[in-house]
Amino acid sequence: MSVSCGTLLDVTQRQDAQRNRELLLAAGEQVFREHGLHVPLQLIAERAGVGRGTLYRHFPDRDHLALAMIERRVDLIEQRLASAPDPARSVEEIFFWIADTLSAIPGLHPYLASTEAGRTALERLNQQLRGLLAGPVEAARARGLLRPEVTLDDFVCSWAMIEGGLLAIAPQDRARMVARAKALLGSALFVPSARSR
Repeated sequence: MSVSCGTLLDVTQRQDAQRNRELLLAAGEQVFREHGLHVPLQLIAERAGVGRGTLYRHFPDRDHLALAMIERRVDLIEQRLASAPDPARSVEEIFFWIADTLSAIPGLHPYLASTEAGRTALERLNQQLRGLLAGPVEAARARGLLRPEVTLDDFVCSWAMIEGGLLAIAPQDRARMVARAKALLGSALFVPSARSR
């Protein structure tokens, strides 16, 4: 079966577009982490090594980029769970990974929640995340990896506390405060003796 030059070109263009999108998302994570959410988007295009036109074709504005970054995080969690030999044992790792991503760019969720469209999108992603974690969290609690009273709501509340609390913390103090918050919340959620089992 022959493949036309047009078909090969289409495939190449789609691959290039996907690669550029991933480059922009990775650059967005880096630049927002270093300079905050309100940095000129041109810096993200430059970090990704693409032109402004490519940036705006993928992400027409800051809201679209921020939302895509959160969607990407949920996708990564889904991939982690799908590849995990024991999803229940992955719950602790995922809890701390989410805490780290939230603390890297504090204010990302509140920024999106400032518009009705953003709130709607965040609610959709929240439900998707809950759907992914509900089974593993329940399995972890049943096996004694979590404290018996802990629910998925406690995870969501903990993440919100970490991100919200950092908004009032000076950037130079955030790493220390995040480490302390993770230690406190981790001890409230997980059974210490179960971590080495």
